Amino acid sequence: MIDRDQILLESTRTHRERVSSALMFGALDQRRTVPTNLGRFVGSVVLAAMAGVGCLGFSFVKDQLDNRRETSAVESLTAAMAANPLPTSDTLTADEETGFLRDRTTGELIDPRTGFPVDEDTGYVRNPDGQLIDPRTGWFVDPASGYLTDPSSGVTVDPVSMRVVEEDQ
Repeated sequence: MIDRDQILLESTRTHRERVSSALMFGALDQRRTVPTNLGRFVGSVVLAAMAGVGCLGFSFVKDQLDNRRETSAVESLTAAMAANPLPTSDTLTADEETGFLRDRTTGELIDPRTGFPVDEDTGYVRNPDGQLIDPRTGWFVDPASGYLTDPSSGVTVDPVSMRVVEEDQ
């Protein structure tokens, strides 16, 4: 025996569930299936992995270039400290105590690299811009810290430990 009221109630309940599902998730033909979602998930994971590897590679290359620049600066400082040619002339004679040139007419010590007078107390040369220069190396000197800065690359080195000093950013 078929109960028509029961069939009507079941049919109405089914329609309500379908309408609420369509409202929440879209029409039945527009709903995504599991394989589509799985494909999107796998694609997202692959894309995230590629982005991570790209960032890691960029960081590695940048670090290698920075290390090479710093190593080059330390080697340049070491070579500059080791080499100090002192050309003499009729008016300039080599000063045995300091290793600089002494001008016979004025009595000043002269830096053979720049031609600027050397301060006998500090041993540094002041260029026309007001910067102190270590005449042995040609590098800029920070009188407060004693650090030397390469004028060509801008790398700062502690001459005692021969390590690169990181600038505050």
